[in-house]
Amino acid sequence: MEYTRREAVGLMAAFAAVANAYDPKAFAEAAQMQPTHAVDVAGYWSNFYNDTVATKGANKAALASEKRKTVYLQASDSGKPIVYADNIPRTTLPAIQGDVLVKMAVSQYRPGHGDISTDVSHIRIDATQTFDYMNLVAPLSWAVLASLTPDKGTAKLPTLDAIGFNDLSKQQTGTNLHQMTLPAGVGKLAVNVTKPSNPVFAEIIKTTSKLVTAGLSMMVLPAISVPAISVFTELLGKWQGHATVIMNGNLTPVIATSVAPENVPMPQDPMSLPSGYYVMVPKEHQDELNSELPKLTVQNGFLVHADAPQTDDLETRAEKAVPGVSYATLRFYCSKAPANGCDSNKPSTKEA
Repeated sequence: MEYTRREAVGLMAAFAAVANAYDPKAFAEAAQMQPTHAVDVAGYWSNFYNDTVATKGANKAALASEKRKTVYLQASDSGKPIVYADNIPRTTLPAIQGDVLVKMAVSQYRPGHGDISTDVSHIRIDATQTFDYMNLVAPLSWAVLASLTPDKGTAKLPTLDAIGFNDLSKQQTGTNLHQMTLPAGVGKLAVNVTKPSNPVFAEIIKTTSKLVTAGLSMMVLPAISVPAISVFTELLGKWQGHATVIMNGNLTPVIATSVAPENVPMPQDPMSLPSGYYVMVPKEHQDELNSELPKLTVQNGFLVHADAPQTDDLETRAEKAVPGVSYATLRFYCSKAPANGCDSNKPSTKEA
């Protein structure tokens, strides 16, 4: 994937903002004021990118909150049945030869009743390649950090589709992850949702992000090498320090094609990544979700009951379905990459 000089300068500015703001004394003072329900997440983020080797499975580093481990489900499209992504056979994926082009956008985020508050919520999505391309291009990674500020009076978050957040046609607006190329259709994916306890961290993210609406700001990192994003992630983790964890997930191997060359290093037990909606929920909320799963469907990124009255608007139907379950939804589009494959990932310094 190419990125412009302007984007590169923006990335360096984000690094500088975090590095220059790192004040051990201020950090220690903020850490002393952490609420009791927050957990230490600095170590988790420091180890987040330790394992990006394709021949291994998911990163086994300890989660910050095991009970909030991110669980993945999938629906091929609106109105279709929802299934656990681990149960999707690889044989059902499209037979794409070569590299796979993946477009991904956040669709919705809705906290369950126990997770609703007026605190800022951060949704972080990481996607990475797992091996270099012909020993020429180091594995690259993409990341986005969305900060959602609830209405102070109602604690309601903005509806993401209402602000065009899930519109993949707006690839250059900063509201979506840029498209990415997975060599041989193999990569890794992680979704994390937290509420940072350190007010300084929230301010850093706000000042280094692009304002989308009054309630949403975005930090979108262009394709950078895994070592570079590891440093950035560790710095952010140190500043976040403690957080209330909503969803917590290590990098998980994924595959977007049913065919892969024999000489391609394959991860262990990759999760299938077909086009459609992915639904992420915390492990702690699985019981409530499972009891309602046969009745649920995805509509515009929201979980709703399939037999819900159509006289109700979508937001009302979403509020009535699994009220105790926190979830986020992503929309994926997977297709064959252009003939030049991962050459499109090589950084360029052309002017915007």
